[in-house]
Amino acid sequence: MPATGLLTVRVYTSDAQLPIAGAAVTITQETKNGSRLLASRITDESGKITPVRVDTPELSGSLSPGTNNPFAIVNVLVDHPDYERVLIENVQLFPGILTQQNVDLLPISVQPEAWNMTEIIDITKQEL
Repeated sequence: MPATGLLTVRVYTSDAQLPIAGAAVTITQETKNGSRLLASRITDESGKITPVRVDTPELSGSLSPGTNNPFAIVNVLVDHPDYERVLIENVQLFPGILTQQNVDLLPISVQPEAWNMTEIIDITKQEL
């Protein structure tokens, strides 16, 4: 039985980190057969989603050097009609750990040409 990690997402805007309620958060994972949907959530008034449980490799896989990816990798898409869409690729989740992914959205009113564009953020894999 695989181990599990937890992922939560916090969505906000501006340097003041004002929470955004009502943002759609989609969590997917790449497989040999394409992308697999793990969860779809809507942010609450604090800009957060309830944690999503994700299968991860066993903790023992991260105890030796040279182990291939001792973590699970997921993608997080955040969409709200009043803000720029953001896709965060390669979010890394470890067994037994709650990971919080923060997402800062730019209002469409600041950059109107971005209404149908997606900002892509690629997280570099950790060298463990």
